[in-house]
Amino acid sequence: MEIRMDSQKGTKVIGIDPIVAEIQQRLQAHPKEWLKALEKNPSNLANLEQEIHRAFSQMADRVVAGLLAQATADSAFADAAKKK
Repeated sequence: MEIRMDSQKGTKVIGIDPIVAEIQQRLQAHPKEWLKALEKNPSNLANLEQEIHRAFSQMADRVVAGLLAQATADSAFADAAKKK
């Protein structure tokens, strides 16, 4: 099963491992960017906080999509869901 985020033209999600790697990369880069942004403009803290919350929310959505894609790759998942 393919899970696409955002639209039919979005990124194909095939399982959790690529998502975890993507999130690890984002977690390496984002804090440095956020720190620079805060140092450059401390009065923008409220907007930066919202940006950080959005980033983590998007990462959580990607994890859920990866889990769902991996869980539904096997037809046993669909069969179990039909029984409920």
